Amino acid sequence: MQNLQFSKKWIKLGIICGLLVSFIYPALIFIPLPEVVQTFLVMLFGPFLALSSAGLYHFITLHKKSLAVTAAVVSNIIAGVLITTMLLVQIAIRSSQPPVIDETSKWIWKSINLVHLGLDVAWDVYIFFGTLLFAISMFNHPKLGKIISITGIIISMLLIILNAISFPIPPADAGLFDAGPLVGLWYFVVTLCMVFNLKWVDERQSHLLSNSGKVND
Repeated sequence: MQNLQFSKKWIKLGIICGLLVSFIYPALIFIPLPEVVQTFLVMLFGPFLALSSAGLYHFITLHKKSLAVTAAVVSNIIAGVLITTMLLVQIAIRSSQPPVIDETSKWIWKSINLVHLGLDVAWDVYIFFGTLLFAISMFNHPKLGKIISITGIIISMLLIILNAISFPIPPADAGLFDAGPLVGLWYFVVTLCMVFNLKWVDERQSHLLSNSGKVND
């Protein structure tokens, strides 16, 4: 019983963090924020991503545990570490860049910029694996199901293919398009599904508890 209550707390925490991530991600991309606000949101983004993924793990495993969903949450936790590292490095580089760069220094700044571009792709690799594996583990889930699963598989594959083609330049800067917002939108839809199915969580936990009692008898 205690484990089931603990699992629901993780699911609720995951929902809260998932909704916050769904706000922070587009805010960092589309809204010109002061640097101090950007830095604060960046510091929150990675940990919230990890916690939201842990909540999703508990939501999925209420139906069925699998190797895929376990690997997915590990991958997304690593992705959270990498995105925090990449964005903080990006902010640090931008804040230390001189207003005017002479010709002899251009190659230095170009090389420095490639550091955060490489970290950006590393983040994409792990969020790709996490998203792909979460999507696969959802295929037979009664409250997520095949449409969300297949959509997640397609979006994650699109993300990694575009990044592989344009590496080390971001796809959007290479004349392609960034699939990252599609990944963010997919996770937002998944989070909403969790919100709307909290009653199912209670019913599923009651069912598991009832079966556990029968086994003990």
